[in-house]
Amino acid sequence: MHGVRGKKPRFAVLPLFLSVGLVASLGMLAPGVTAYAAVPSPPATVTNLPTVYVTLTDLSPKNQLSYIQANKDTPVATQVDVAQNGSPTTIVKCTTLPTVALPGGVGCPTMKGHGNFTWTLDKKSYQLKFDKKTAVLGMNPGKTWILIANRTDASLMRNKATLDLAHQFGMFATPESRFVDLVVGGKDLGSYLLTDKVTVTKADTAVPPKPDSHVALTTPQGVLVEMDNHYAAAEPFKFTTTKSKSTFVLKDSYNGFTNSAGTVLDADTLAGWNDIKSTITTLESLLYASSPDWTQISKLIDVDSFIKYYFISEFVENPDVASSSVFFYKDGPTGKLFAGPVWDYDISLGNYATTNRGGNPTEDYVKNEQMTITGNGGFDWWTQLFRNSGFVAQANTTYDALKPSIDAVPANIDGYQTLLAQSAAHNYVVWPNILGKTSVIAFNGGHTPIKSTWAAEVTLLRTWAATRAAYLDKAYGLNIPVLQYKGHVQSIGWQPTVSTGQMAGTVGKSLRLEALTISDSNTTVTGSIVGNAHVQNIGWMGYGSAGSIIGTTGRGLRLEAVQLKLTGNLASSYNLAYRVHVQNIGWMNWVSNGATAGTTGQALRIEAIQIRIAKK
Repeated sequence: MHGVRGKKPRFAVLPLFLSVGLVASLGMLAPGVTAYAAVPSPPATVTNLPTVYVTLTDLSPKNQLSYIQANKDTPVATQVDVAQNGSPTTIVKCTTLPTVALPGGVGCPTMKGHGNFTWTLDKKSYQLKFDKKTAVLGMNPGKTWILIANRTDASLMRNKATLDLAHQFGMFATPESRFVDLVVGGKDLGSYLLTDKVTVTKADTAVPPKPDSHVALTTPQGVLVEMDNHYAAAEPFKFTTTKSKSTFVLKDSYNGFTNSAGTVLDADTLAGWNDIKSTITTLESLLYASSPDWTQISKLIDVDSFIKYYFISEFVENPDVASSSVFFYKDGPTGKLFAGPVWDYDISLGNYATTNRGGNPTEDYVKNEQMTITGNGGFDWWTQLFRNSGFVAQANTTYDALKPSIDAVPANIDGYQTLLAQSAAHNYVVWPNILGKTSVIAFNGGHTPIKSTWAAEVTLLRTWAATRAAYLDKAYGLNIPVLQYKGHVQSIGWQPTVSTGQMAGTVGKSLRLEALTISDSNTTVTGSIVGNAHVQNIGWMGYGSAGSIIGTTGRGLRLEAVQLKLTGNLASSYNLAYRVHVQNIGWMNWVSNGATAGTTGQALRIEAIQIRIAKK
């Protein structure tokens, strides 16, 4: 299995309690499935996976799971054991029970609720917090661990697949994770993903440094922020940008702080918070300029981290990338702004059926955030970054190194399926109200109903991921031409230049597109792009020379249809595809290599266009 550090554990397989009929109904391929009528105790495991046992040791009534579920943000004292290989490992045992004066306990790990929307669901996620960094299941030590329920993801795999892919990309501070079964207060809660939380740590000065999965900062003014347009209102330290209207929240810092109302930041953390706000403001002024200065932009950001974060978000088509759970960090005033770590992908990888939320695996998604993710937030930095040919060229080059990891995701899913088979079957005994039912994200276009078997959900995920990988493989890579084009729009004039796959023109404004110009760069392949325009009152104008205006300007005439094609060796190596948004019709189907996009004889204006190039 790719992306998981350390040795693969050997598990003891326990007696089987599922009927053959139930196994068949769950669509399981593995012959061994475990489901207990009574919850076992250490050293027994519930299935072949490790089992995390959480004993609630707090004073009554805080020693009940129902108390945690009714008080999400109130931590309670616990003892945590992990059953694996037939023997328990006590992680932390309370030495002193809590009192009224010390409600958190002494020497006790604590447990509380985790999540926002997901906390409203029946199967909930939880947080475990230890007094000091603690290693769990061979992962790097951490103080705070999240038990992700994956209630919105019937495959149970999307978070794991994305985190492992980020590990393979070499993305800094990617949380480690393990599949586990969870028992809390004697109650079997089914299958979970145990993962480290995104937090800051002080960089280890030892040589070599100790392994760490956190945002290791070196300066007292280093900070971690989250772009959160969904839930920032409840946060004490936040600011909203003037350009994108996005809200950024201070999440953690080198010195640490209590993220609650009334907290006063220490001088270094306050300086770091003010510095990153200033950097973000400056960056947005550069990103949204009509002619972006790539030299200045690339001085402010760590380009490699932004490219890798883009390919994670683009591959999984994460609809949250425009709204929340998008982290950035800066290691003091002299450091650059880094994108990451990655977090929260349960609704990605085709979990939604609708195109705007990532249902179409052949979409240019994140680079068109405001077009594809309309209504999910206003954050569109990657749309703006892709207007810069320098960013696009570096992304194409970087993709070649990332391609093997992306192509391996379907095989990783096969590995997860084998590993999870018993735990997933058991999970859907514990939670029988998921398979075959309406998705809990159906109100936003989630694929619904959920497939009747877990195996069918896994197949859906694997097929989507394979189709997505195949699409990206043709769209990115070394020497792929970078298309740059712009539209001349009624009442606006020439718009800023956009790049491959992005939208030129407008949607929802009833404005005609009057002309286009197109060029290509970043390739040694000879040839060019030429276009033919069907224009109001004129008809077909004929193909012009490379770089010439396609359509008219200054005459108030609408473009009604276009034909675009490649010439020379470009035509031999690549396909040129394009689609148009037409008055009263909307987006029409993609066409390619000289075919007609738009209409003739209907007096309908083209309002917008997308153009993309891919390897044959």
